[in-house]
Amino acid sequence: MDVYEKSLNILDCAPRATIEEVKKAYRKKALLCHPDKHPNNPRATELFHEISKALEILTDLSARDAYEKVLTAKHQSKLRTEELSAKRKKFKEDLEAREEAYKNISSNKRSLTEEEKLLTEIDRLQKEGSKLLEEEITRMRKEIWKLHNLPQEQTDTNANYRVRIKWKAAGDDSQNGGYNYDTLYRILYKHGDIVALVLSSVKNGRAMVEYKNKESAQRAVRIEFGFARNPLTLEGLWEKEQTSNFPRKTSYKSQNVPIVEKKMSDEDFAAYEAFVLNNLRKAEERKRLET
Repeated sequence: MDVYEKSLNILDCAPRATIEEVKKAYRKKALLCHPDKHPNNPRATELFHEISKALEILTDLSARDAYEKVLTAKHQSKLRTEELSAKRKKFKEDLEAREEAYKNISSNKRSLTEEEKLLTEIDRLQKEGSKLLEEEITRMRKEIWKLHNLPQEQTDTNANYRVRIKWKAAGDDSQNGGYNYDTLYRILYKHGDIVALVLSSVKNGRAMVEYKNKESAQRAVRIEFGFARNPLTLEGLWEKEQTSNFPRKTSYKSQNVPIVEKKMSDEDFAAYEAFVLNNLRKAEERKRLET
């Protein structure tokens, strides 16, 4: 196809010139380059031969058809290139616009107000406090579990100061047989300082008290019987068997002396654990209120 374009250049024809326009250009060029008009120019014959050859090529219909296809392909390729360039340009512009928008958002981002900072700090402290409370609860659970599972003969812990308490109370008795926390506390406190007092939340007529020292616990077991109308049965958790040596001049039947287990029952252990955890939560709440 380079030969075809060269022929167009020789005859000074447009790419899509008609055959008539090609012939007209040939005649005009032939008059200027004919050897008879330039006898002293050795180049005249060669030029005339070139324009004659160009005429032959440009008037060949098959050559023109092939050239037209080439021109069409080039034009379509140019259009595709321009379209692709336009897409690339738009993509680049969109990318630059997004980058500029992001920069504007970053530069215009306002700082937190003092109130927002305070709320953020309160939220952080609450989360840290909850985490510390959970850690303390986990630690206490482990301590209680160890205390519950250690053999009695290998430890001298507060298990030696605990007393299990029982009395008659129906399951649906809202008065719990006449005993509540305050009533039991007043009855038991006279024997010594109380570390913890727990009423069973599972079954009426059950409680457990822990004294600060063993002497107080032993004294309570020996002499305490509660109300005459509904006497208490106290069992120390520090020995397998215990008997009551205190003479009781009452009209009710004396207490049966049970065999006491080395470890707390699952019911009492659950109640004691709930009591300790509740105290931990209350202590944590008091700390927050004080601060």
